[in-house]
Amino acid sequence: MAREDDPSILGRLQILMQDETGPGKLITYGIASAGLLAALYKIRPFARFTKPSDVPLHFLQTRVPLQGTVRRVEPSSSKVLLMVDHRPLLPLPRFNKAYLPVKIGGVDITGNGVSWLQTVLNGKLVTFLPIVREKEYLECVVTMSEKDQVSLEIGEELVKLGLATVHEPWTKLKDKRVLAYKNSLANAQKWAVRRRNGYWHFVKQPTVLWKAQMFMIDKMKSLLPAIVVRRLDL
Repeated sequence: MAREDDPSILGRLQILMQDETGPGKLITYGIASAGLLAALYKIRPFARFTKPSDVPLHFLQTRVPLQGTVRRVEPSSSKVLLMVDHRPLLPLPRFNKAYLPVKIGGVDITGNGVSWLQTVLNGKLVTFLPIVREKEYLECVVTMSEKDQVSLEIGEELVKLGLATVHEPWTKLKDKRVLAYKNSLANAQKWAVRRRNGYWHFVKQPTVLWKAQMFMIDKMKSLLPAIVVRRLDL
């Protein structure tokens, strides 16, 4: 039988951990270091993403927002890509100029939309929320915010101006952020159609009734306070 004054295995471990000059100190530091390494691996604070495959899957699953500077806009027949110089949380000196291709989620951009993007976004810092990771690009919700200005959701603004249309069908993901974005795009397109903005000016020819409605809306906008106009979405 074991002697009553012999410490149990758990008791021995506690004594070892409390020993600040022996193996206990090494064990404590080892556990802390392992936890730190695991946290660093998860958040990738030094990683600069240049390919869609660089972005960890859990970044998409938890919708981790990323930031970077738009260096150029690359149009093509099927899609328009923002070439983004990704900015890690803790930037280190860089040795290449590879950029991450980012597609604005859920929209088909017109030629005039490409010109607008080149004027508005080139050289600007954007936040992009990853939604879908494709082989050639990362599809994201892209926003731009400048000092003392309201954040601008680029996809929604393009659709509202008639410089893009909502792509159907798009992703079937149903998390709250994706659904909220899809709703914002749908509402922006309804507004663009009603106002015959951009693309819709040629698709839906102005009628006498529409012209009368627009005249009344413009009259109301000139008479009402700006905050009321925004509330009514005139």
